[in-house]
Amino acid sequence: MQSGDGKFTVVKADKVVDIDLRKQMSKIFAEGFSQWLDYFSKDKYKIARAFAHMFVLDQFYVAIANDKVAGMAACTDGKALSIQLNKKS
Repeated sequence: MQSGDGKFTVVKADKVVDIDLRKQMSKIFAEGFSQWLDYFSKDKYKIARAFAHMFVLDQFYVAIANDKVAGMAACTDGKALSIQLNKKS
């Protein structure tokens, strides 16, 4: 999954096995939605940990560069959910 030439590799998230995908995706999520998630906590790392479980990986594509998630996008048919929250988490 390396890309040292400034290019990205785009893959289905459920096919990635060699990096901590959920952790990296949740950091992007927490950063991108922090203005709405501040209600729960001002700590973005705490938010990221709380929401890491929710991504339904077979509904996501991720852009990877240098073994890091650079971006993500959910692609669904409108019937399948891209996130599934566990209230206990």
